[in-house]
Amino acid sequence: MQTRFSDWWKRMVSEDRPTLVRLLVVGSLGVGLLAFSGFGSKPSQGTPGPPVDTSSLAGQQSIVGKQLQGILEAIPHVGVVSVAVTLDRTVQSQYVTSNQGLSSPSTSPVVVTNAQGDSVVPLDQLGPLVGGVVVVAPSAVNPNIRSELAQAVQTLLQIQPYQVLILPN
Repeated sequence: MQTRFSDWWKRMVSEDRPTLVRLLVVGSLGVGLLAFSGFGSKPSQGTPGPPVDTSSLAGQQSIVGKQLQGILEAIPHVGVVSVAVTLDRTVQSQYVTSNQGLSSPSTSPVVVTNAQGDSVVPLDQLGPLVGGVVVVAPSAVNPNIRSELAQAVQTLLQIQPYQVLILPN
C-alpha cells in the first residue's frame, strides 16, 4: 500500500500537475465550506442551560412559562414578554387500582404483563394546578393589549382573572 501511494504521488507531482492543482483547490474549498458552514446562520436563542428536570415543580413551571411566553409573543403588537408561572401541583398520573382484599382498604395499581414486560394500567393524567401568572411586557401600557394578554393567559391555562397579573415594563 505504501509503494502504491508513493508511486501515485510521484506521478501526480511530476506528470499530472493540473490535476493535482484541481485536487488541492477542491479539497481546500471543501475544508473552507466546512469551516464556515455556520457563518451567517441565526444564532440560538439564549444560552443553553442545564437540562430541566420535568418531574420537579420548578422544572414544570419553567416549561409552562416558556410555552406561554412563545404563544404570547406571537400575538400581534405584543413584542417581547417575560412570563413567570407558579404551580401548586405537578402533573399527576392516576392508575386503575384493585383491592388487595375485602378487609384491607388499601389499593394498588393494576399491573399487566406482556412480552415487553410489566406495565401499569393508566386511568387518567391530571395537569399541573396553576397558582398564578405574571406577564411583563413593554406593550402592556396599551389597555387593549393588556386585556388581550390577560384573556389569552386565562384561556390557555384555564384560570381565573385574579390569578393573572399583566404589567408594563
